[in-house]
Amino acid sequence: MKKINVGIFGPEGRMGKDIISRIKDYKNLKISALCERKNHPSIGRKVNDCTITDDVKKLVECSDVIIDFSIPEATLKLLQALQNKKVCLITGTTGYSKRDERSFLELSKKTTILRSFNMSIGINLLKSILKSCSKKIGKNSDIEIVEIHHNKKKDLPSGTALSLADSINEGLEQKAKLYYREKSPDRKRKKNEIGFSSIRGGEIIGTHTIFFFMDGEKIEFTHTALDRKIFSCGALDSIEWILSKKPGLYSLVDMLS
Repeated sequence: MKKINVGIFGPEGRMGKDIISRIKDYKNLKISALCERKNHPSIGRKVNDCTITDDVKKLVECSDVIIDFSIPEATLKLLQALQNKKVCLITGTTGYSKRDERSFLELSKKTTILRSFNMSIGINLLKSILKSCSKKIGKNSDIEIVEIHHNKKKDLPSGTALSLADSINEGLEQKAKLYYREKSPDRKRKKNEIGFSSIRGGEIIGTHTIFFFMDGEKIEFTHTALDRKIFSCGALDSIEWILSKKPGLYSLVDMLS
């Protein structure tokens, strides 16, 4: 059986290390290249018989698919290197500015990409549930999202929280405005908005709770990540699927459906 060549962009990050440790359980996959940022102290070190470099061109040339959990600036540079290449990208990078997001969408047009701000199966099933729920009761609800993450996470709110809000808005008749409570002055809650609250502390992997407050009752959905492997396995499980697709931007929800 011919193995699929998998390149890891950011192998020294939390997700990169976890993916490397779990890929041995996938007999159809092998690590073909490891690429870190320039001047990273790990450059030149061997991991799983593969030397870490800062050569993005080599990463692209040696890979059938690249897994990327880095930062927006790095992901955009990688996308530039992927233009007109028959290499697929699986990316979970979060924290894009509006300008970065526009650049990402423009660069995505000619590349086969699976993009998910959360690679867990549970979160992506939850996205489908939220879309259905908001279609039925969203216009009669005050909707709030509370997310909790470890104390090293920089972006706020989390990319997962924003993607959950996107799913809610897909089900609403009138798209709700997003309201970030930590970034805003004191004021009463308005109608047709989705509120975000963020907590950072300890080593929490990730908890997301979505509330639908109605007249006299409340519906609450919570997803808690108990092991970082759910993200790594989600990315690795999606490799064969994305390799079968034509150029375009896909999500884990597309794969599940």
